[in-house]
Amino acid sequence: MKWTFPILTAMLVLTACRDTSSGGHARHYPDRAKYEVVGVDISAHNGEIDFGRVAADGMDFVIIKATEGGTFKDKKFVDNVRRAKAAGLKVGAYHFFRFDTPGYMQGLNFLNSLQGRELDLPLVIDIEEWANPNSQPTPKVLNRLSEMIDHLEGHGYRVMLYTNKNGYARFVKGRLEGYPLWICSLMDEPDGFGWTLWQATHNGRVDGVNHPVDINAFSGTLAEWEEFISKDHAVRENHPQKSSK
Repeated sequence: MKWTFPILTAMLVLTACRDTSSGGHARHYPDRAKYEVVGVDISAHNGEIDFGRVAADGMDFVIIKATEGGTFKDKKFVDNVRRAKAAGLKVGAYHFFRFDTPGYMQGLNFLNSLQGRELDLPLVIDIEEWANPNSQPTPKVLNRLSEMIDHLEGHGYRVMLYTNKNGYARFVKGRLEGYPLWICSLMDEPDGFGWTLWQATHNGRVDGVNHPVDINAFSGTLAEWEEFISKDHAVRENHPQKSSK
């Protein structure tokens, strides 16, 4: 079978932090008694989602794939954002970062898909070695990543970085630690990373999603969550939007 690149990438991204938990365990993970704010992240591969049922099942937010590299756009992004917001969920967006594509092109692609839509979380750049060419040296990848960050910040957006432990060691530690971190650490709560969001499982079970889904926890209290998301509105209110074209 001949795979298109975006489909292959989506499959590989899902295996980047392999989760062997059982469905029953994952349904209650991370522990809601410990974490006041939890949510899911999704892309087109999750299929049709009933966001009203997702919200009713206790999810507080959803982070939705928008783009990848310089040209790929998730076909369900616009509809997913619209329906998630209508269900009362807090909404964010993420971009899968390609090591072999100039950062400004990736920033353009991301912002063109957003089209000025109001989001609640910082824009997420997903940085993973899976599905990326190993031939790209770390300094070049970092230059392209910084270029993309500068482009997004130049348009009035805060940025959050998603990665796993290997990506953190290679790209974030000692370089980009000033940005909110969304860390993938399956089944073990991350320690020593200063994380904001924790992706705890790929095998979560949530009403309204027909297949296993990623579940994430916010590190702080509900009051701290409200303060965290309010910062993004304040940044954009004080920064006139530029055209991304």
